[in-house]
Amino acid sequence: EQQKRFADFDGVALLGGCCGTTPQHIKALSDALEGVKPKPPSGNQPKALASLFETRELIQNPPPFLIGERSNATGSKAFRELLLAEDYEGTLSVAQQQVRYGAHGIDLSVGFAGRDETKDMEIIASLYAQKVTLPLMLDSTQTRALETGLKQVGGKPILNSVNLEDGIDKFDAVCRLAKRFGTSLVCLTIDEEGMAKDKQRKVEVAERIYQLATQKHGLDPEDLVFDLLTFTVGSGEEEYHTAAIETIEAIREFHAIHPEVGFVLGISNISFGLDKHAREYLNSVFLHHCVQAGLTMAIVNVKNTMPIHKMSEEDIKVCEDLLFNRREEGDPLFRFIEHFSDVKATSQDEDDAAFAKMTTRQKLHKLLLDGDKERMLKLLPEAKEEIPPEEIVNVVLIDAMKEVGELFGSGKMQLPFVLQSAETMKAAVDFLNPYLPKKEKSSKTTLVLGTVKGDVHDVGKNLVDIILTNNGFKVINIGIKADIESFMKVVEEQKIDAIGMSGLLVKSTGVMLENLQYLQERGIKLPVLLGGAALTGKFVDEYCRPAYDGPIFYCKDVFDGIIAMSRIEEGNFDTDLGGKDKKDLDVAVVKKKQKKDIPPISQIKMPGR
Repeated sequence: EQQKRFADFDGVALLGGCCGTTPQHIKALSDALEGVKPKPPSGNQPKALASLFETRELIQNPPPFLIGERSNATGSKAFRELLLAEDYEGTLSVAQQQVRYGAHGIDLSVGFAGRDETKDMEIIASLYAQKVTLPLMLDSTQTRALETGLKQVGGKPILNSVNLEDGIDKFDAVCRLAKRFGTSLVCLTIDEEGMAKDKQRKVEVAERIYQLATQKHGLDPEDLVFDLLTFTVGSGEEEYHTAAIETIEAIREFHAIHPEVGFVLGISNISFGLDKHAREYLNSVFLHHCVQAGLTMAIVNVKNTMPIHKMSEEDIKVCEDLLFNRREEGDPLFRFIEHFSDVKATSQDEDDAAFAKMTTRQKLHKLLLDGDKERMLKLLPEAKEEIPPEEIVNVVLIDAMKEVGELFGSGKMQLPFVLQSAETMKAAVDFLNPYLPKKEKSSKTTLVLGTVKGDVHDVGKNLVDIILTNNGFKVINIGIKADIESFMKVVEEQKIDAIGMSGLLVKSTGVMLENLQYLQERGIKLPVLLGGAALTGKFVDEYCRPAYDGPIFYCKDVFDGIIAMSRIEEGNFDTDLGGKDKKDLDVAVVKKKQKKDIPPISQIKMPGR
């Protein structure tokens, strides 16, 4: 009776019993709840996939949502050999490597000739569900295998895929699975006539699938992810000269018609048949243009995804000539093959030669952009003898991280590479920390600092901790996924002068706003420092400041954090950090008496705003 009251008055959607209850208790509960329906969800939550351990929003900012492709019996030799040896536990290493390289989800495809796909799916899907932290994409052409996999997986996976090639019956069966298990669904533009190859056919088949999935089966359009197919431009066949154009423009057009749906591609299909090293270049340029057109998800080998900012202008032009069928300078395929013919043999040698000619500052800058932690740590012992350690951190590396942020914002660097650069920055600062000067007199000004609830990214926060500490401030670092109660516990138990909230994800900005509203409701007026990759000054001005009466410092970089804390220490709560004066900038560069003086602040290139 008590549980029924929860459902009647509070709209609870799930009721049950723990291990202390009996089947009779659950039956009585079921009987009591007969005819009671849960209240519909309130609010507008973004669509997401989920494992047992975490959720990942379908629309990443910036896109795309990266699906690791290597747990595939057809596409990965390593995975296939483990599968054939029935080393099921061993297949976990393939998935876990993709997790380490920054995938947002894992494609699982176990179908292989001569094997029982349903049995393999049952075993491996169960293993992955328990031991892989990321959401899964269950990939099979067999409805029975998909259903078996779904029964092993918690959270919310995505099914790959549904199409109309075998008529409506199989289409209906897969849609029913998606509805029954509450999954997202990949929709391929294939019908009874075959694969859609030109833009018009792609859009027509996609629209037919959209109508059937939403109208006949009641699937949420935001859970539909359309694969408009792409074909290799590497075959030389005239039929496929415009394959990339047809796909890119189809994405653009269908996105305009149905902005609520997602789009996915197996990116490497565009370069099938070409040299494997040259393919990395073409795949990256193609991915860039697809994202610009509206692609939200990509099935890729995350490890071998080349950031477009690492490519020369000529590399990009040669790739674009092939993708867009530009023939003014001859056959673009032949030119592509010639241009990249020795990429494997010479690229590393050329890189090493160019690197050797750089100054130490340029080397440090490049290694941070590349996220090359190993080479960075080898260079730093020598570099700190040439350049003061505080200048390496406060000028050279901070300037490089600013460029990383700009590349991330423009879509030219994907999140996994941003995190590699951030990890390299952290490793460099950890190495240099013993050599950084400390303030002669430590400040009692104390900041409680944490990454907000739901966000696991802590590299930037930890750098702020290190650099503020080296400037004499006291920092209480409460870690990641810190809810507002964790902040308040420290505020109540210790003498705190300011609260610092960090977060990399877009949703973290909303959490910051909720936290400010919580503080406001409880009459807290402490200064608050807000920072993170997704946060903007406009959001702070239009949403955060009106919600909170205390001072809010929007910190675009660690220098802003130093300046904000210095002002708080002085009792100056002017939160405008837009125009740094000379006094402020002097605070931002730590002084130390050394044989080699730091240049005047006016000559140092500071992170711009």
